[in-house]
Amino acid sequence: MKSYIPVIMASLMVGCSSSDSDENVQQTTSTEQESPQQSPNDNSSSGDNSQDNGSNNDSSGEQGDSQGPVTVDRGLFFPKSMVVASPFGDSSDEQERIYMSRGPASPTYFWATRRIDALLDGETPLLDVFRVRSFYRNSTNADCFGPQVSYQGHPGSADPATDSGTLPSGDLGLWLASDSDGNACAVAQTNALLDGTKERSRMALMTLASMVSAAIDDGSGLPEDGASIDLTTQMNSKGLASVNFSAASISLSAGIWQYSVTLEYTVGSSTYDIDLSMTHTPGGDRTNYTGLLNYSVEGEVGVSGIELPGGNCSQNQRTLVGSLAYERTEQQMSLQARTATLCGHTVSGAFNSDQQVDVKNKYHSIDNPDGWSENFAIFGANFDLTSLAGDYAYVWQAGVNDSHSRILNIGFNDASLENGEAHFGYGTDIDETNGLIQGFICNWAGPGNDHTLQAYTQRQFFEYDTSTSTYLGTEHRANIEYAPTNSCNYDGTGSFVFDIDVSGVLGDISQEDATIPFSNDLWAPTDPTLTVAESILARGLEVPDIPFTWPVDE
Repeated sequence: MKSYIPVIMASLMVGCSSSDSDENVQQTTSTEQESPQQSPNDNSSSGDNSQDNGSNNDSSGEQGDSQGPVTVDRGLFFPKSMVVASPFGDSSDEQERIYMSRGPASPTYFWATRRIDALLDGETPLLDVFRVRSFYRNSTNADCFGPQVSYQGHPGSADPATDSGTLPSGDLGLWLASDSDGNACAVAQTNALLDGTKERSRMALMTLASMVSAAIDDGSGLPEDGASIDLTTQMNSKGLASVNFSAASISLSAGIWQYSVTLEYTVGSSTYDIDLSMTHTPGGDRTNYTGLLNYSVEGEVGVSGIELPGGNCSQNQRTLVGSLAYERTEQQMSLQARTATLCGHTVSGAFNSDQQVDVKNKYHSIDNPDGWSENFAIFGANFDLTSLAGDYAYVWQAGVNDSHSRILNIGFNDASLENGEAHFGYGTDIDETNGLIQGFICNWAGPGNDHTLQAYTQRQFFEYDTSTSTYLGTEHRANIEYAPTNSCNYDGTGSFVFDIDVSGVLGDISQEDATIPFSNDLWAPTDPTLTVAESILARGLEVPDIPFTWPVDE
């Protein structure tokens, strides 16, 4: 288990645009030149004359003009090349194609880190790119994942009242091979799940980065070791609409940087707190560091734009909390991002002793009324910063009382991101997950449902198609079909029909016929001596090695 220098955060309480775009911002190059370490009080902005090759290659370089001004390498006290984004994300609409491999033309990860760097280096004003609604971006499901499916004559029904109905959204997994944009469903679902965490982490890092540029560029400089500076006035001078900074500071203690912001977002006659905190420990240069970002965002059901959905909390007031632990060693990045919605405002116990969102802080209406009640998610990733190739896992649990978590395990076959394999299935309760699928549940919410894990997963091979700029995942590349029954099959002897093609009409295709048996095409281990989890690992997928640990080892 990886450990970190313990820190005490004075303020851990924190908060979208409809697309990745933040209006106009000067693009910085992705190849970052190393410059000699200088005192952070030097108020010269850093220059960058390297060529953009589309990756986060932070190789060292010499300053070409010895007579030029001494510059501050701001990556020495702030995490450059770090953010949360789907490895499949493509921001080609925002800039020219820069990534010349078979994968996304312009990976969102690289695009997002350049946006953060532009704030850090003082090249872009926060006013131009700040979007407070980014803190309220909710993750969704892709349209191919868990659609509502109507049925009649369900074999698990013992009551005519439940014989026919509609299976709820989100419970059927990779139901269609592709989404409406043509991406493999596993790819589309990964993008959809990470959308909220991507936006929140990016906006948090952009806000904190703007404090660095404010301190350096106005001449006050960053604090010496053992000191702290207050930047509340400078942050309020940025003129952000409906936002008031009540606190903003940077401190340095024993080589560890601490960034803290509390802002108040006014909606109508009410204000909602958004708190950000980051502890950053440099490792000597910009390519080696560890740290932890925390945020807490107050929202309210019924208030447009800041709603935090979920049906377990009895209050309209909710708080979205998040943590992002990161570790970089040269060109290898390891991340663990956690998010959850807690019941109420002014919540306590949101973070554990490692300052990660506490998965064991579960809501109970009497015993723990401000625990997490909805949508706990953990994203783990370990990947190469040049190509983004690596191991990824996303684990989520919609409700605190759900019996199992849902898991996507993703791996690429090589550094080109050209193709790979994803598995979807179920695991233990999220407070005991190790990040790896344990089996499958075919009848989560239908009549007579049984949550006993079956020895299956949904498997999908994906391959990038340059002509359509999508990851293809057609039916012959996938093992995803099943009947929503406890056995995952239907024997054709009853009256069961379900909406296989999600057309909204039963019986409109030949397969939707109660007299035709339906056998599942799910992926199953070929070696009977191996469990589902062991069989996934045997195929070459790995659980990401992440900062701190998965909940099973906490």
